[in-house]
Amino acid sequence: MSMNNEQAPNLFAGFKCLLFAVSALMLLVVVFVPARANAQDKKEKEKTTQTQKDTTTDDKVYDVCEQMPTYKGGEEAMMRFISEVTRYPQRAQDFGIQGCVVVGFIVEKDGSLSDFKFIQRVDPELDDEALKTVKVMPKWNPGKHNGQNVRVRHSVPVGFKLT
Repeated sequence: MSMNNEQAPNLFAGFKCLLFAVSALMLLVVVFVPARANAQDKKEKEKTTQTQKDTTTDDKVYDVCEQMPTYKGGEEAMMRFISEVTRYPQRAQDFGIQGCVVVGFIVEKDGSLSDFKFIQRVDPELDDEALKTVKVMPKWNPGKHNGQNVRVRHSVPVGFKLT
């Protein structure tokens, strides 16, 4: 029976040691896992906030800015380009259809044009021809605001007049 009495304290000491190790491990998990998760959450929130700031500043489209975008060569060169590139659809000529189509677009930060929309339509054939003309325009001088290139909404009239 003395053997049983000696085994009980050793068994109890081993159990205490195991219980201590498990408790220490659980304590580490409880302390460090949330801290790491919080750090990751904080990094994600910072990334999201920065992305939102970038998107807000990068994607904003101005209607008016300090320096509005211009066609390279000026307004006269733009009108010359439009008159040289635009073709008057034969059907519209035959039916005496004329008018001014206004095409809106965004001048991007690099001067390219995007997001084409009709501001004023006249006739489907004239509208299509005006849109084709504006889409093939070369890059513009971009608009500037606070010294930075910005996206700016702009429009161009394309006239169709029979003589």
